[in-house]
Amino acid sequence: MTTLSSSDALLVLSLSVLFLVLRALNVAFRTEERLKHRSDDDDAKNVQKTPKKLLVVVGSGGHTAEMMTALRSFPETKFTSLFYRREYVLADTDQTSRAKIVRFEEERGDVGECGFHVVPRAREVGQSYFTSAFTTTLAFWSSWKVYAKTKPDAVLTNGPGTCIPVLLACFLGKMFWFNGGCKVMYVESVARTKRMSLSGRLCYSLRLADVVFVMWPELREKYPRTRYCGRIY
Repeated sequence: MTTLSSSDALLVLSLSVLFLVLRALNVAFRTEERLKHRSDDDDAKNVQKTPKKLLVVVGSGGHTAEMMTALRSFPETKFTSLFYRREYVLADTDQTSRAKIVRFEEERGDVGECGFHVVPRAREVGQSYFTSAFTTTLAFWSSWKVYAKTKPDAVLTNGPGTCIPVLLACFLGKMFWFNGGCKVMYVESVARTKRMSLSGRLCYSLRLADVVFVMWPELREKYPRTRYCGRIY
């Protein structure tokens, strides 16, 4: 039985690492599959879009309130036709968001077409960075299971810490050709007027999101790859 020499094993390892790096860069910098707005020509032709499954990552408190407002900005008559199924990801310590989501879905009259998934927080406020490494790993694994189970067509988030493991799961899925068509939309909080949040900067710098929306022109100037959408709430 032939065994690899240490030099051969090192070569195989180096090529594998190089492949993973190039694949990650390909996913991060790919432009042809980036999320695009429907063009005026498509509107003129009344092109019918196939309904999609939406994965929404919410955070407690203000993040959830902003997300519910963002979802309400979709035309009510088109929301369920755009997203036939909504899957919501919540942190395990979030005690209030589920009721707000159910209320929103009841307003749309289609609460039966949504699902809820609970994942652990990657890091609690004041938690040490050492222990955060373990909780982040657990959060990523839980997020990957949710992502693999739901296989969403699109992911929508507005910056809670819970979103980063979910977006990493989506990115790695694309690297290994799993659910590669999923589009990630990140909406920066309206409270961020001069500098993006940590989650926003990670999404922007690491290109975890296909499109990053900001609500202030100052942020658009500072982060040129973002899209200025104005204040939607």
